[in-house]
Amino acid sequence: MQNPSGWKTQKSVAFVAAAIAFIVVALAFSAPFIASSFRQATLVTVVIDPGHGGIDGGVSGVKTGVKESALNLALSKIVGEYLESAGFNVIYTRRNDDGLYSAFDKNKKRADMEARARIINRALPAAVVSIHMNTYSSASRRGAQVFFDASSEGGRLLAETVQDNLNREFNLPDTGREYAALKAEKYILQCTSAPAVIIECGFLSNPVDEANLCSPEYRAELAYSIFTAIAAFVSSRETV
Repeated sequence: MQNPSGWKTQKSVAFVAAAIAFIVVALAFSAPFIASSFRQATLVTVVIDPGHGGIDGGVSGVKTGVKESALNLALSKIVGEYLESAGFNVIYTRRNDDGLYSAFDKNKKRADMEARARIINRALPAAVVSIHMNTYSSASRRGAQVFFDASSEGGRLLAETVQDNLNREFNLPDTGREYAALKAEKYILQCTSAPAVIIECGFLSNPVDEANLCSPEYRAELAYSIFTAIAAFVSSRETV
């Protein structure tokens, strides 16, 4: 039966389950080797920012109505787990679906963003990765894309590393995207001097992307791709 998501069609449920089990076991046993490969990661901090949260659910899936904020958090936690298994110190801007504001804040969005900035700047991170999902007026647009602040060379290099992984492993040839600079104000990228990127992991306005992003198996592989890109970027910076 054809996979309705269009991702890795003609795989049986049993095969997928076995493959997932193998990956989980392999990762558990390979964690020390991953840590050895990125020895410098022991004292390196990475901030993972799951976009939106609280009253700000972000965009919604066209088929399932899933909130972007929920997918951002789910994916961010997996990325963080991979990083921690390799010896990185991981700081999250949020760990649940609550916004970073109080009931007394008049401008809750601003309060939320300022709270994220404080977390980031206290952490003194080697990299900041903000996880998001995209949307567009046309359902035909799909694929993951990485953005950075135009004034940040470190951000550009991190964006290039992540985008290369995503294009090689997930974006189809006809939907491959290029990492891009954001010249407009984007607070989460500009609140820190650390290399920072926003990863738009797919389009919830596209039924195929939405189905993929709702799949725990797909998210696990996507998170691993993001993790290896972050680790490679940090390793390259440490050896310069």
